[in-house]
Amino acid sequence: MQNALAEYVQDGNRPDQILILEHNPVFTLGRGANETDIHVSKAHLSKNGIEIHRINRGGQVTYHGPGQIVVYPICNLRGGRQNVARLVNGLEQAMIETALDFGVIADRLDGYPGIWVNTSRGIEKLGAVGIHLKKWVSTHGIAFNLEPAMESFQWITPCGITDKGVCSLRSILGEDCPTWEEACQSLTGHISEILAIEPIHFCEPSQSVSVTVWRHNSDGPEVLVMLRCPSEGQWWSSVTGMVEAGETAEMAAYRETMEETGLSGKLTPLNFQHSFWVDPALVNVHGNEPQFNTEICFHIEVPSDSQVVLNKAEHSEYRWCAPSEALELMRWEGSKAVLNMLIRDCWVDTKYR
Repeated sequence: MQNALAEYVQDGNRPDQILILEHNPVFTLGRGANETDIHVSKAHLSKNGIEIHRINRGGQVTYHGPGQIVVYPICNLRGGRQNVARLVNGLEQAMIETALDFGVIADRLDGYPGIWVNTSRGIEKLGAVGIHLKKWVSTHGIAFNLEPAMESFQWITPCGITDKGVCSLRSILGEDCPTWEEACQSLTGHISEILAIEPIHFCEPSQSVSVTVWRHNSDGPEVLVMLRCPSEGQWWSSVTGMVEAGETAEMAAYRETMEETGLSGKLTPLNFQHSFWVDPALVNVHGNEPQFNTEICFHIEVPSDSQVVLNKAEHSEYRWCAPSEALELMRWEGSKAVLNMLIRDCWVDTKYR
């Protein structure tokens, strides 16, 4: 998504793009990192739902996850703004001002990027910064610790630093910690003011549903995957579809499951949704502005003797397969995240994996 938006702003005639989000739990390895900076096994990471990704920012290993505000400023710095230090300092200052809004005094620390707080445990990092620059277009950015899973930082050498800890607003303020929305609003406002960015209107994300259809057999659960027709992209997926006007997400999930598979059963929300950039190379979208979609995820258990009635206008074939095989077939990170949630939280018996 960042690479696509970097291309979008490259010519200098389009506005900068700023992504503000929460990640699924992940350890990211910068250019200076290796996997020895992670001190727990891959089995331990899998059990705790943490992925590993190598990325092109500077620095070493860090953690991202729910309860952390991540900001990716994708800015074209040509034309009088060719000053990376100004961007980095501005992002750090925005985090410092955000902390101060909630009564926490943070500051820079010579030789250590990010922002730091003098706590009862010593000097600890509250916000991290890591920028990548290509042809004067920035990607990556900052991570501000609101209330992430702090134990995850104990499983790595965060940013290669061994003699200083990591903190969050929750670890400092306790019950007085602001909500994600409150902290995000504060941080966004300070970024706009300090970097002299004027927010402009953007297209609201469209909304879709994803439904993982599964059934029990004698060896455990089987997951239904379907191969989209060539005109629809030709990838294996679960049930997906757009939420239509006047529908709730639950109504759309039931309707799409019936239309695509002819199946019905017990629909369960997963309390998980994710947003993504709609790639015009894969999906027919109109207009020059980047478009995004938010997908709300469910799973549905159907009777083991259910017969699939495939919608041939959208899918050319289907198969029931073990969760591990479904993970191999599925293309999109959101679908894989949902399946991993089911494996970890619902299908706990090891034979179901």
